[in-house]
Amino acid sequence: MKKYTLPLVLLFVVALSSCSTMKQYAPKADVAEKAKLTPSWIKNLDPVYDSGNLPIGLQSPLINEGIVYAGHNTGYMQAYELENGRVIWSEFDGSAYHAGAIAYKDQVIYGTVQGRVISRHGILGTIKYSVDLGASVETKGVVYNGRIFFQLRNHQVFCLDVETGKIIWGYKRSVPYLTTLQRASTPVVYKDKVLVGFADGTFAALSVDEGVLLYETKLTTATKFVDVDNAAFIYADRVYISPAGGHLSLIDPNSGKILRTSDFATSRAPVLRDDQLIFGTPNGEIVLTDKNLNPLKTIKISKGTITSIVPYKTYFAVSTTAGEIKLLDQKSLEVVETFSLGHAYSAVFGDMMSTPDALAVLSSRNRLFIFR
Repeated sequence: MKKYTLPLVLLFVVALSSCSTMKQYAPKADVAEKAKLTPSWIKNLDPVYDSGNLPIGLQSPLINEGIVYAGHNTGYMQAYELENGRVIWSEFDGSAYHAGAIAYKDQVIYGTVQGRVISRHGILGTIKYSVDLGASVETKGVVYNGRIFFQLRNHQVFCLDVETGKIIWGYKRSVPYLTTLQRASTPVVYKDKVLVGFADGTFAALSVDEGVLLYETKLTTATKFVDVDNAAFIYADRVYISPAGGHLSLIDPNSGKILRTSDFATSRAPVLRDDQLIFGTPNGEIVLTDKNLNPLKTIKISKGTITSIVPYKTYFAVSTTAGEIKLLDQKSLEVVETFSLGHAYSAVFGDMMSTPDALAVLSSRNRLFIFR
């Protein structure tokens, strides 16, 4: 019998032991990282329409306490569960919508194209009041000290009791221009003044109590499409506002005096980052300025007009008229990701709505996107 030497025996035992614990090789597949802008759910709110008569979605969604509210252009206001898109209620108003709803206590309040301001219970959908103002309600409501303010298509500002819908006062502006964008500036309340832009290129202040004109300031000398349809943005006792696609004015809200005019045009009210302002422009740029409108950084991010900028998680979400949502790094303002709204005629004309963990977007093609 052949004898094995001790080193060979030890080598044989080690080899057997290694084989008993060896795992079978299995190559790992590359797993694509989930996009940061991935829809949690999507709703088609497009009404039935005749060919060539494309209905455009202008309204804005609302997120409040786990519920998403959005008007369907067939004339229904609808409430959905934020988590899964399940319809909670759907109530018929008989009209399309050009602006979003707001939440007040347990109510949602909004206006319709037929000129009604409606208040409904947020969870049940039951109606609390419905008030006819006589012209399309073009802005969402703004609540201040028990009152709610709207601007209408006919250049009228209304003040209502927010609890009952009772009309307290109305201010009517005479606008001689025939060429307007037919949009409206959402009223903003600052101290004892209602600050609002009009389609004749004017920025004005009305008294909160009675709607009396306190001052007016002309922002442009152009002869057409001079609408001041952006909401006034207030920071450090200054107002930032511009006509549609026009240069921005820095205004003293106490007197209406123009303190400075920017060298760049803006398309929407800015968002605040620390002590700096971030504006979108009609030619797809993001402009970072200090509070005195001195440009600090300009980045071209789109071929379309910037229509809305909102904080979303650790980013800024930016909508455009080019059918896309851009996600920007909050520090560098560089594009991190782009989401296509998926239709040749898609844009976002209303405002996006964001919460710490959700983003709601309604496209001009009446698609409601929820990102989480």
